Amino acid sequence: MNYRVTKNFNKQVLSWNDIFYNFEESVVNKELIKYAPTAFYVIHNGHRIKKLKNILKKLSCSAAHIYFNLCAQEVNFGKHKDDRDVWFWQCQGKSKWLVENKEFILEPGDLIYIKKKVYHNVEALSPRAGVSMSEF
Repeated sequence: MNYRVTKNFNKQVLSWNDIFYNFEESVVNKELIKYAPTAFYVIHNGHRIKKLKNILKKLSCSAAHIYFNLCAQEVNFGKHKDDRDVWFWQCQGKSKWLVENKEFILEPGDLIYIKKKVYHNVEALSPRAGVSMSEF
C-alpha cells in the first residue's frame, strides 16, 4: 500500500507549548531549523519531546521532525516525494493532503503513512502543527 490514513490514531497530541519549547531548545542549541518568511518552520529534533517517545516506538521510528505554521498562507514544499517511508501525525489545526489524486483532511490525532517515493502535497487549512516520523 502506498499510503494509509488512520483517523483518531492518538488524541493525546502535542500542544503548542510542547512545540514552542522544542523550537526554543533548538534555537538555544543552534540546531538546524528550516523556515519560510510566511511563518512556516521545520524543527529536526522532535525525537527529544517526551510525549513522542511511545509514538516513535509504536511506529518503529527514531527520527521526528516538527512542522508548524502560524497561518494558513504558508509556503510549503509543493508536490514532492520523500526518500523514506514517512508517518505524519497531525497535532494542531487542519491540513489537506493530496496523495495519488486523492484528498484527505487531517485533524488533530490523525495519522497518515506515505510510502517512500510516492508523490504528495500538503496544504495548511489553518495554523497547524504536526510530526513527521521516519525510521532514521
